[in-house]
Amino acid sequence: MRILLLAALFGLVHGQYFQEPEKIVSYSRDLGDTRGHYSFSYETEGGILQRESGSRKYAGTSDETQLIQGSVQYNAPDGTPIAMSWTADEFGTQVSGTHIPTPPPIPPAIQRALEWIANQPSTPEPIEKDNPTQNAVPRDNRQYRISSNKRN
Repeated sequence: MRILLLAALFGLVHGQYFQEPEKIVSYSRDLGDTRGHYSFSYETEGGILQRESGSRKYAGTSDETQLIQGSVQYNAPDGTPIAMSWTADEFGTQVSGTHIPTPPPIPPAIQRALEWIANQPSTPEPIEKDNPTQNAVPRDNRQYRISSNKRN
């Protein structure tokens, strides 16, 4: 009886944590050249679809950089469709997707306060002629001597 129970438990755990990978329905790739041009895409029988491409921006200039753009679509375990896209270039990586959390909107009172602050004229702090570094941290000019003699 114990053997049967252990076999059933192992079968349940094995089926839950060690699933077969999804089979690829379509796949294409173009490795392009050695200058960063490439593209690939694939789709699985479970509905995962991913595409990505890379190219050079500002080719032949001192500002030349890599540009990577891609997207992925799939269904979450609860059936929710997930779609995400990304771009990576000299400005970093920007990711967008409907499921990615976004910050809450700024409350109207805070927004009005920020606008009011931005519209205020800037007034630099006056510098006194006698003390041009009035806001500086005073320097401690004391010298310390470390003695190796210990007194008991």
